[in-house]
Amino acid sequence: MQQILPLLTFLFITSVSLAQEHTFFGRVLDKHTDEFMTGATVSLRSIGEPSLEKHVAVGLDGTFRVAGLPIGRYAVTVSLMGYNTFTESVILPQDLPKLFIIERNNHAIESVSISARARGTDADARRLERLSPNVINIISAKQIELSPDITVANVVQRVSGLSIERNANGDPQYAVVRGMNKRYNNTLMNGIKIPSPDNDNRFVPLDIFPAVFLERLTVSKSLSADMEADAIGGTIDMIMKAAPSAGRIFEFDVQTGANVMNFDDEFIAYDRSDVYKRAPAERYGPNYEAVPGDFPTTQFDPAKKLVADILASASYGERFWGDKFGVLLGASYQASYRPNENYFYDPTILASEGNPLRMNQLIERRTSTEQQRMAFHANLDYVMDARNNISMYAGRYHLNEFRNREQHLQEGQFTTPTGFAVYPMTRITNTYQTISVANLNGKHQLSDAWKLDWKGVYSVAMNELPDDAIFMRTAIWDAESNSIVEERAGSSRTGAHNSRWWERNRDNDLAFYLNSAYQVDNIPFLDNIQFGGMYRSKERNNNMIYYNYTMPLNAAAIRGVDWMYFSDVQFDRDFGIANGYGDGNESNLIYDADETVIAYYTNTQWNLSRLQVQAGLRAEHTEQGYYVDNSSSLIGTPDIDDRQRYMNLFPSVSLKYALYENAWLKSTYYKGISRPGFYEIVPTNRRDGGGDSFYNERGNPDLRPTIAHNFDVRYELFPNALDQILAGVFYKRLIDPIEYGFPMVQQADERPSIGRILPQNFGTATNFGMELDYTKYFRKFGIRANYTYTNSSITTNKIIEHDLPVNTAGKYELVDEERPLQGQSAHVGNIALLYKNISRQWDAQLVLNYTGKRLAVVSPYEGTDQYMTPMAVLDFSLEKGFGKTVVFLKANNLLNTPYQLIIDKPIGFADDHYRHQDDPTRRGNIRRDLYGESFRIGVRYKL
Repeated sequence: MQQILPLLTFLFITSVSLAQEHTFFGRVLDKHTDEFMTGATVSLRSIGEPSLEKHVAVGLDGTFRVAGLPIGRYAVTVSLMGYNTFTESVILPQDLPKLFIIERNNHAIESVSISARARGTDADARRLERLSPNVINIISAKQIELSPDITVANVVQRVSGLSIERNANGDPQYAVVRGMNKRYNNTLMNGIKIPSPDNDNRFVPLDIFPAVFLERLTVSKSLSADMEADAIGGTIDMIMKAAPSAGRIFEFDVQTGANVMNFDDEFIAYDRSDVYKRAPAERYGPNYEAVPGDFPTTQFDPAKKLVADILASASYGERFWGDKFGVLLGASYQASYRPNENYFYDPTILASEGNPLRMNQLIERRTSTEQQRMAFHANLDYVMDARNNISMYAGRYHLNEFRNREQHLQEGQFTTPTGFAVYPMTRITNTYQTISVANLNGKHQLSDAWKLDWKGVYSVAMNELPDDAIFMRTAIWDAESNSIVEERAGSSRTGAHNSRWWERNRDNDLAFYLNSAYQVDNIPFLDNIQFGGMYRSKERNNNMIYYNYTMPLNAAAIRGVDWMYFSDVQFDRDFGIANGYGDGNESNLIYDADETVIAYYTNTQWNLSRLQVQAGLRAEHTEQGYYVDNSSSLIGTPDIDDRQRYMNLFPSVSLKYALYENAWLKSTYYKGISRPGFYEIVPTNRRDGGGDSFYNERGNPDLRPTIAHNFDVRYELFPNALDQILAGVFYKRLIDPIEYGFPMVQQADERPSIGRILPQNFGTATNFGMELDYTKYFRKFGIRANYTYTNSSITTNKIIEHDLPVNTAGKYELVDEERPLQGQSAHVGNIALLYKNISRQWDAQLVLNYTGKRLAVVSPYEGTDQYMTPMAVLDFSLEKGFGKTVVFLKANNLLNTPYQLIIDKPIGFADDHYRHQDDPTRRGNIRRDLYGESFRIGVRYKL
């Protein structure tokens, strides 16, 4: 008992002491924006005895907690750079919880300062989503900075309802919005439409833009009358960083890393120093007949080497002349080395019951691609007075790719496991893409009720493919060594496939925008009227020249014995080029095209108590034409000159109803359009040229634009400045949707044309689905998750082949087949887990992107469309700060997720020796790409 009594006394005293301790907690907000002041410091100092002082950082959700405080009075100080220091006296425990409102310390240009302070933050993104009458999603610069993403294409896949199409390197490149293929979406920069360097289409490759330049990425899934109507799927608007509201900013980062596959099998480089930007016909004149000596051969001499990625960016911004003049300058450079290992088959069908698959060709290859991204931009603004300001944006973006493909092609012969002919091929592709934008803007408050803004834009997009070179050989496949043997310089099969190809295109855009808004006071419920117009003139010129070699003189020579590199292969000095003057016009790929769009609109906004209504009408007049000059054609093809004109009206309505505080119900309707690209309406004939497709392509001058009616309903809840819950449904009805298909014939006994695909209009299609978007922040943790379900339907013609004698009536039959829209996945989702320890300057983010099964390639045969299998891509980033310096690690594609295409049909003769097949009696594995894991480490500094 004597031993227990002291212990009980100690426990009693300790419990009483603990009962007197409290946790001081609360939240810190910005006075003007209600933004959470993440990173602010809350300091407590006791007033009286005992002396006590503690400091704590405000968390992601704007909250703070200070534990272990005895009852008493404290002096609390809240401080954050750029804000007035706030001090207040509190008494514990009665002043719990506590809300602190702090105010920015610079009001020289208050209207600019307040809006600029919130720019690029998550709170600003949520505020813009909340205020918009349309259905939009925004990703902030802060979110981008913490993510593993390096290009805008990486960023878009984080938005609910968006998936991506990857390029040949496995990098995200194009956005698919709500299952609507890239052709149905619009890309803007600072609200302005920009041209595309793509040689085929008008959609913009998003991987050309570095993510570090973004202030925010806005995806509008519904349109109003003041927005351009060619966005059936949605509009992706890249808002670029602007000058600071006050003071000076300077930041830079540098990163290095590598792809794991480049260590497993070294990167294959080539010498491009003597690659000519112009073809012989351009260097020496159209009457010059090229010979083999006019073409360099060093690019066919590969060299394996160890490589490392290098990425760097820098930004400087400052305000001058009493904060009236602002400057923001930025530069970015990215050099990365992307490997890819893949195989793919060319499937058709057999004329037997069920039309099982027949595999015609198999290509296996490894690709090494060096990518160079260079970007420069400048954003200037001048505040003339409280009512007038002007700004100018100028940007130039480069993406250069230098690609080596080493592959071999097996043409049939799957009944034999070894000893059959294969065709090794080396292909060298040089691609230079550039987008340049110059944009002058003005904003004017003409009176208390009348606002006016204008924009003048000149932009250029260029694409060059100089000397796309192919060298094909012949060899024998040996199954035991899993390699090719007895590789020879050529055969009758390889002669015409050895080629050199030059192609380039240039788009020039000149556009003017004028918008005005008038505040209405004398009409009940009418808040304001907007009206304005747009004029845009687009011009494109396209040029293409290609040359084919004849058969090598030493075609039977064996590699490693008689020759080693392409420079050792012998061609006739004078007649080694089959088409010495170069081809181009014969395919109608040398053409000029133009497009003029004139638009005008009116838009009204109404406030009926808790209901806000926006209703407007937009008119767009389109004139589109092309000219093909065949005067120099060797086959006497006549010139082609064609134009089409059409006028469309686009109504739009948005209803926004306030259910209760911070919760709204939005309902929108708009009519949209998708115009054909130039390449699609010019009657071109494009050879595949050894690419990923086994089909040649042809333009379709009868192609009509797609018109769509779009409906959205979304519930939006914003519990605070950062958190959100969004839930919505959408429906789209497309008239004359454009998809690539095959020309069909009417006679039942005639085989349809399946060797060439072309864009076509296919009746009517529907697309509907639902979206969920959830964001929640805790003190040191956060979660962002979204999920989209999409269901689309379109009906097209397909071929059934019957097992009947050749030329028998009824051998080929056309049937209707219902399928999803190309590029649509039923299930798309993202989940991001975040950790942020402000006091110790730790940041971490784990991001999983899931894209479900989707239609990737349309087949001419019934039931043989190629579907991408589901993909789950995992990325990770980790940062540690040391004052103004941050050290970080970023990792992409941690699961090394393959891109795979399948056909849900059995393979005929399933016992044949098909490689890469796991269940040929049930399905055919058509393609598989592996891209490898990428890791980067770097350092970032902010002043």
